[in-house]
This record gives sequence, structure tokens and C-alpha cells, in this order.
Amino acid sequence: MNLSRKTRESIKTALAMTLAYGIALSMDWDRPYWAGFAVAMISLATIGQSFNKAALRMIGTLMGMGVALTLIALFAQDRWPFILFLSIWIGLCTYMMAGTKRQYFWHVSAFVCAIICMDGGPDPVNAFDTAILRAQETGLGILVYSLVAIFLWPSSSRAGFEAAVGKLAATQHQLYRAYLDLMNGTGDIGKAQSLKAQAIQEQARFSQLLGAAQGDSYEVHERRQAWRRYQGQVVALGETLERWHDSFAGLQALDVQRLLPNLAAFGGELDLRLGQIEHMLANQRPAQQPTAIELALDEEAARALPHFHKAALAIGRKQLQRLEILTRSLFNSVSDLKGFGQSIAVPDAAAPPPAPFVPDPDRIMAAFRVMLILWLAWLTLIYVNGIPGGAGVVSMAVPIGMALVTMPQVSVWQLFKPVMTSVLFAGSLYIFVMPKLSSFTGLGLMIFAATFTICYLFAAPRQMLGRAFGLAMFVVIAGISNEQTYSFLSVANTALMFPTVFLIIAATAYIPFSPRPERAVLRLLGRFFRSNEYLISITLQDPGYAPSHLEQWKQAFHARELATLPQKIGTWAPHIDTSTLPGTSPEQVQSLVTSLQVLTYRMQELDEARGNPQAQQLVKELLADFRAWRLRVQQTFQRLSQDPAAGEQAIFRTRLNEIMKHLEARTRDTLDKTPDGQLGDRDEENFYRLLGAYRGVSEALVDYAGSTGGIDWARWREERFA
Repeated sequence: MNLSRKTRESIKTALAMTLAYGIALSMDWDRPYWAGFAVAMISLATIGQSFNKAALRMIGTLMGMGVALTLIALFAQDRWPFILFLSIWIGLCTYMMAGTKRQYFWHVSAFVCAIICMDGGPDPVNAFDTAILRAQETGLGILVYSLVAIFLWPSSSRAGFEAAVGKLAATQHQLYRAYLDLMNGTGDIGKAQSLKAQAIQEQARFSQLLGAAQGDSYEVHERRQAWRRYQGQVVALGETLERWHDSFAGLQALDVQRLLPNLAAFGGELDLRLGQIEHMLANQRPAQQPTAIELALDEEAARALPHFHKAALAIGRKQLQRLEILTRSLFNSVSDLKGFGQSIAVPDAAAPPPAPFVPDPDRIMAAFRVMLILWLAWLTLIYVNGIPGGAGVVSMAVPIGMALVTMPQVSVWQLFKPVMTSVLFAGSLYIFVMPKLSSFTGLGLMIFAATFTICYLFAAPRQMLGRAFGLAMFVVIAGISNEQTYSFLSVANTALMFPTVFLIIAATAYIPFSPRPERAVLRLLGRFFRSNEYLISITLQDPGYAPSHLEQWKQAFHARELATLPQKIGTWAPHIDTSTLPGTSPEQVQSLVTSLQVLTYRMQELDEARGNPQAQQLVKELLADFRAWRLRVQQTFQRLSQDPAAGEQAIFRTRLNEIMKHLEARTRDTLDKTPDGQLGDRDEENFYRLLGAYRGVSEALVDYAGSTGGIDWARWREERFA
């Protein structure tokens, strides 16, 4: 039959759900809906994605079981220590869930622990039976869905993964061409920005599908280390392309074609390599191997440039040299992956030393909020007599609360509507359909039809939340068992439990900060500039200064903040309702995020340039001038951390021009006094790179002031009731 993809996937999930219920009921297992839960939550688009999620769910269930039984064994008669340590465990799981790896494992570990603790009560035997039942029914649901997915319309991730890899390579190739045209003064900035956004999305999809393809493709699994290395190279290429693009501002006043005489040949070689990579990913043998090429520099023409122009040229040339190394590494990696012969390998960069552990304030706040939600639900259960749902209030508050606090951009009430709609749908089946069923034949048909309908109506990726809640509410409210009873109060209690849960979660939404997107962006901006202020302040230390362990830890913390905060602000930006903020447009918000990312790159380049060996005489002669510059930049960061609108572009530009004019004269005088031959080529290059990094930070501040100058910040701070 020529069925659509969403029809096939809906049939597979419905069939697995029906079989899981049938097996659990035939074995006379209590709570067969736990098997249905497992089917509902692991059914994804491909076998690999489903297997990955199934493994995380099973391992998370076992982990949650172990913790729950341990807590019950230790604190069976001490409810306050019991809930204290339970909240600590759930807080830890929330902190880990907000990271980048195995989020679902930590989510399952937390809510399974809460469910067993609430259902088991103080009776260790009952708790053990509940834990074993949960594990075996979860395993049943996973096994049934896995077999159905394997034998009925199996859908491998490999084809989608290979398509995503090829598409990402093509997009990065087009982005390189667009940036090269911009550097030559003939490009389209709108096209380049569109390609950049497309590359970011495709990179995220590539990362997602890589894990799935490892699960259902033997070939990808066998070469997983090579694919992970390729993934790292692709990420590095994207970052280097952006750094290269950010250097164009300093190159605008230069005749780049004259200063870099073989730029056309160099750019053509990189373009050819990226094209050959696309062909290899399409299983076509490369026409030729990479040609060794150096980006030549017209030293005589460069020597005649002002010093800041030399610095800008050094920065731009360095990024192009990095692109040459990266494209050669990518070519060799793809050649190896596709079996087209082993090229001369480019040695991978040495792995950086492990960074010290630094906590993430946002993840800590998420953990604290979930712990507060748990305590409020627990106190409500104890002190509110006859609360609808009973212990289910705590059991449901944990998974829903964890999901919401790790996605703070989603409003609590955005979930309320799909939940209550699902309750009404499932309640209607429970009240009007299920009492008329007298055998599993009719029950199985109803389970199949209800599951198919929900999966079919919510098949789009953006509707996954509605699909999950629809299936979950159907499973919970139906309460299917061998000894089936029907009661309107059962549906009413469940329906009333969710408003209680959402009220508890909503009560914590403003603790400790407002969840409004514009307020969140203002708060993150303050942290961003405080981290910049600290990092620029440590550049004032003497070259031979040895930082203490605490200072190293603080530096690592602020460096991580600097690297991650622009992305966090970027996740909040689309949720800002600019229609309620006159004077703010979506373009201005996006420009703000872009300027922050540029400033991050500039600060990172400054840190890298400071780590290179410098000519001691130049450093000594210009130390006071650099120190004065850094102090002024530090003061600017301090003002911006208190008020993101504290700077004006015209004032920043005037100050920058004054500093550049002064440093240009001081640098010229210092170099004139330097004897011939005392300053080596490498020392000179490193010095100009450092000079360019300082200028880059100042230029990025000017761009930030320009991007935010039109924003009405006062509106962002106003209290508003939505």
C-alpha cells in the first residue's frame, strides 16, 4: 500500500500500544498503562532515534529505581529527611538535564524516582514491588515497540543522516563563497545572513541524526569515532567562517588583492576542496587531492601600511590560514570515511587540558526551582485534605516542572491548553466508549483507534508536545486493567489535579526573576558584560603574574559565561513580543544578538593573542598605553553591565579614533627606535595580531552601541500585565 509516512508511523505506534496492553493484561500485570507510557514516549521518526530514547528510558528507570529504594530504606519513618534527599536528587537530575548530553536519561531518573517514592510509601515491600513492576512494564513497552519498528516499515536514520551531512556541506560551501564575495566587495549581505542561519539549523540536525544513525546503522556505528571527529571539524569550520567574516570591517580600507597577491588562487583552492568534499559525500571519487598552498603576503606593500591596518591584515590573514588547515582536514576525514583512499593526514590539534568544573547559574536556578516545586507539591499533599489526585500531584509536578524549567521560554499556560484538551478527549472515551466494551477485541480496537488518531493529528515535529500529552492523558485516564471499574469521579479528580499542578508551577515562575523574555535578556546582558569586565581586568596583570587556583577558576567561569551567554540570549530573542514594545523591532533584537557574538569572538581573539610570545621591547614601551586602553574598555563594560544602553555609538567611535591615533603614533615611534634585525617576523606578526585584537574589541563595542541605539530600553523595564 502506498501510505504516507505519518500514516505508517501512526499505525506502528498504535499497533505497538495495542500489543503492549494485550501482553500486560494477559500476564495479569498491574498498571499496564506503564507499558503504554513507554511506547508513547519512545516512538520517534526512525529506528535509531527510538532505540536511543528507549535505551535512555530503560537505564533512567533502573537508576530511578535504585535511588528510590535507597531513600525508602534509609528514611522509611522520617518523612522530612526523606523529602529533603528526594528533592536533592531531583535537583541534581534537573541540573544535569539542562546540560547538553543525555537529557532524557536524567529526566526519567528523576520522575521514576518520584513515582516509586510516592506510590511505594513507607512500606519497603510495596516499594520494591512497585519498582520491579515499573521496570518490567517499561521493558515490555520498549521491546514491543522495537520489534514493531524493526519488522513493520523499518525506517533507518542512515539515509536522513547522509542527506543532512551532504546538505550541511553544501550550505557551508555556499556560505564560504558568499563571504569570499563580501570580502572582495561584490557580495550580498542578505544572502550571507540567510545561509548562516541555514547552516546553524543544519548543524543542529546533523548532530541529532548522528546519534540516531549510530543506533540503527552498523556502518555508522563502526566509524562513529571518525564521524565524531568530522563533526568537530564541521563545528570548527563554521566558527572560523564567522570569525573570518567579522574581520572584514578592518579590511574595508585595504587593497586586499594587492596585499595578498595569490588570494584568488588561494580562495579557488579552498572552494575546490569544499566542492570535492560535497562530491565525496555524494559517493563520487574526488577528481584531485588538495594542493598545498600558502597565502602569500606582499611584504613591501604591507610595510607601508599604518600599524592598525597591518593589524587588521594580520587578523584576516590568520583566519584564512585557519580555513586552509580546516578544509584540508575535512577533505582527509571525508576521504577516509567514504573509502576513497587515505590522504596525507593533517595532525589533529592537541586536546586542550581539562577545564575545571564551573557551575552554570541558569542550571542551578532551574534545579532550585524544581526543588521548590517538589516541596510545594509535597506540602500541599500533606496539609490540604482531599487534594484531587493525591500523591499524583507530586508525581506529575516533577516531570512537568522539570520540562518547563529547562525550557523557561515556554510559558506555563502554553501547556495548560493541550493538557486539558487531552483530558477531555480521554475522559470522553472513558465515560462514553469504554463501558460498552466487553472483550479485548473491542478494547484493542479502541486503543488502536485512539492512539492512531492522536499520532496522526500531531505528526509534525512542532506538534510533538501535543502528541506526548495526548497519549499520556489517554493512558492515565483510561486506567485500563483486568478488573476495570468506571467512575466519573476518577476523571474529575484527574482533571482537577492538573490545575493544581500548574498553579504550583506558576507560583514559582517569578522566583527569583521575572520570566518575561525582555527581562531575561536584560539580566543575561548584565551577566555578559560583567564577565567581559572581569576578563578584560585580568589582562592588566603583569606578564609574569601567576594566578591562584581561585583566580583560575573565576577565569574559567567567566570565559564559559562569555562563550555561552550570546547563545542563551539568542534562545530568548524570538520570544520577545515586539508588538508590546514600541521602539523595538525583531531586526533590532537579532542585530543585538549578532553584535554580542562578534564581541565574544573579539574577546576570545584577544585572549589567544595575549597567549602568544610578544616582542619584549614593544611590550615594555607600550605597556602604559595598552593599560590605559584596557582600563577605558573595562570601565565601559562596567557601565554596560549596569545599563545596556549606557553607550552611544558616536561617542564610542570618537574615543576609539582618538586612541587609535595616539597608539599609531606611539607604535611608529617605538618601531623607529628598534634596531634592524632585533624584531623577528614572528614577533612582529604576534604584535600586530595583539594590536588587531585590541582594536577588534573596541570596534565590537562600537557595533554593539550602534545595534542597540534605537531600542527603547525603558519599555523593556516597565511592569506589564499580559
